[in-house]
Amino acid sequence: KLTDLRLKDDKVSRLEINNVWEDCQNVVLATGHSARDIYYLLNKRNITIEAKPFAMGFRIEHPQILVNGIQYHNEQNAAILPPASYSLVTQVKGKGAFSFCMCPGGIIAPAATDIGEVVVNGWSPSKRNGEYANSGWVTEIGEEEWKDYVKFGPLSGLEFQRSIEQKAYNMGKGEYKVPAQNLVDYLAERKSARLNRSSYNPGMTSVDLNQLYPKEVNYRLREGLREMTKKLNGFDHENAIVTAPESRTSSPVRIPRTKDLHHSDLVNLYPCGEGAGYAGGIISAALDGIRILKEIFSVVH
Repeated sequence: KLTDLRLKDDKVSRLEINNVWEDCQNVVLATGHSARDIYYLLNKRNITIEAKPFAMGFRIEHPQILVNGIQYHNEQNAAILPPASYSLVTQVKGKGAFSFCMCPGGIIAPAATDIGEVVVNGWSPSKRNGEYANSGWVTEIGEEEWKDYVKFGPLSGLEFQRSIEQKAYNMGKGEYKVPAQNLVDYLAERKSARLNRSSYNPGMTSVDLNQLYPKEVNYRLREGLREMTKKLNGFDHENAIVTAPESRTSSPVRIPRTKDLHHSDLVNLYPCGEGAGYAGGIISAALDGIRILKEIFSVVH
């Protein structure tokens, strides 16, 4: 855990990890986008950071056999082809609504990083042989959405994100149960009398998820889904379920850097990857790390 940065002559001179100080020439700051303590630390130390757009929404889950049928059209194709996936995108009122991190044969997993919050994420085992398929369904979150949090400056988007996760925790009634709703009921804007089965283990609480996000955000999510059900016949199946919130798609904060890839204020601090706001997944984060190391190597040598 990075606990402090000490500055000397406008440079990072020492790095403290687990309360042990080590001298170093360069620091690569490559945290994940959920390492909120880093953002709070940088802001406290007056090291420049800035709010940036990101995305939030839900996790939608279907029986994998249903997705196979939608995509492959018949049982014969589904029997010889791998578990099916999908990628969906549309525009609602000038902003995108899109699927994210689709997990064939996957599991919806708890991903909260603090007490009193809930977050959902998804993953697939290597064989993708699970009973369910799940995907994020998200829309862009920007200044219009976090306008009530501008007092937090560069942490405005992050604080909006936290507020939704805390609200979802309360809607789920604690114990890391997620607020959930059958997809057909979400589209009809009514609470589900009985929830469909799901791979999410800690449990679910039936709510009207139309009440989770601000009105305009929820409108884009819901109406975007209506469009997707026109493109994938059967997507709005009675056995589909929606869980929330899918809120960690990318970082709500960017740590600015120059064309030479070091921080805009500190010449030997190199923000890197998802946590710095320059990547949106495993591969792009790895490629950003390669860029950083090449730059450092060229400067040192």
